[in-house]
Amino acid sequence: MTTPTANRARPRIYLIRHGETDWNAAARLMSRTDRPLNDVGEAQASALAAELADLRWDRAFTSPLVRARRTAELVLAARGDAPALKRDDRLVEMDFGPYEGWTDAEVEADPVAAISRRDGTGLPGGESQAQVEARARAFWADIAELPGRTLVVSHGRTLRILIATCVLGVPAALASRMRMRNCRPAIVEPGTPSLLLGLNMGAPEVDSLR
Repeated sequence: MTTPTANRARPRIYLIRHGETDWNAAARLMSRTDRPLNDVGEAQASALAAELADLRWDRAFTSPLVRARRTAELVLAARGDAPALKRDDRLVEMDFGPYEGWTDAEVEADPVAAISRRDGTGLPGGESQAQVEARARAFWADIAELPGRTLVVSHGRTLRILIATCVLGVPAALASRMRMRNCRPAIVEPGTPSLLLGLNMGAPEVDSLR
């Protein structure tokens, strides 16, 4: 993966969606269900670790869920000088409530869920987009001014909302127009304004393109 030229005077934040799970492969909604990486996900995370092995991390954060934590652990294991991995509950995926485990086809067949999903507000009975934005903003405020290079491993919906609102300064609803591939980083230079230097960077050898 070609990454922006390192400039230690400017911080960099790498936002990474975890590797693939069996529910990702089956196109099932997954938020708080704690599924591990499948074989593809393990290979994706290992390929990403190799791609990023030349980078020195000053700090690293992960969602507490195993799919994100395992991805972060593999990336950090590529270096002998990696920082301690910190778990942050604000990085968990948007809670899909009673729709957890539903397939895309099942959501589209449900008129209430389908409309709610398209407008980006959040599924009925689950976490609202505004709630995810609030915790994403709180997390961003804690890390945006830190120097050096920061690793963040989280989940697709949460990261897209963070990028839309905290980095690009656009409404959270526009996050539905973005996609984050498994183990393909978004690279941000925080500041005023923050700059999105890349999205879905790199290409792990095993990429399901989900």
